[in-house]
Amino acid sequence: MSTLSLARESDLNVRIVLLLALLLPVLGLADAARDAQSVHSPTLRLHQKAEELYSSGHFQRAYFIYVNELAAIGDKYAQYMAGYMSQYGKGVPEDVVRASAWYRLAAEQGAPQFVELRDQVLESMSEEMRLESDAEYLALRQKYSDLVLAIAQLREVRERVNDRSTGSHLSANSPAVTVIDPRTGVTISRSEYMRRIESRMQFLYDYITDKLGIEPVQPGLNDREFEALAAQVDAYLQVVDDR
Repeated sequence: MSTLSLARESDLNVRIVLLLALLLPVLGLADAARDAQSVHSPTLRLHQKAEELYSSGHFQRAYFIYVNELAAIGDKYAQYMAGYMSQYGKGVPEDVVRASAWYRLAAEQGAPQFVELRDQVLESMSEEMRLESDAEYLALRQKYSDLVLAIAQLREVRERVNDRSTGSHLSANSPAVTVIDPRTGVTISRSEYMRRIESRMQFLYDYITDKLGIEPVQPGLNDREFEALAAQVDAYLQVVDDR
């Protein structure tokens, strides 16, 4: 039975099976780039809350969590659910074009179930509807895609490293100090903190350059170089590339 056929059954157990099969591999870049212990538990609690609301018929509240709390941080299952609820009018007006746009965003990491669903929905639409879907998809993509999240995270990390409010720039020439990791609250050495920062930045840069098909870059980009990379991401996200 295809994913689309499963979705049409509108059965909570089917969706839970899909969640268990897909959630951890495709939680999104926001989760993949962070420590599992500090992010996955809150994310899973949000999923549990949304599923409880959905199963009790509080569709609008469930939709709000899926879109504003989960889809907005790159969670692919939540993006799928935003599409599912749009397709079948659960908590929002029934809108297959809007649904297809969410399905396309959910499929951007290449998860087979989401790709199959995206393709089947697009194939069932007229060319006029597909063009409307393109516009909706590009709008969502420029807000919630993994590349947008990656650039936003890099901006955050770059600002953190240069945060003058701490009174220290934590440069390579700084004296040995201890720092409180703002993500975990754990006290660590400056060198370990910087190692984690550089590793996180390299992960994000590698993801971006791989998606754009350009040469890899190192974390030490200056402001001009970083903004040039961000402009390349903006241009990439304005082109439909999935059909």
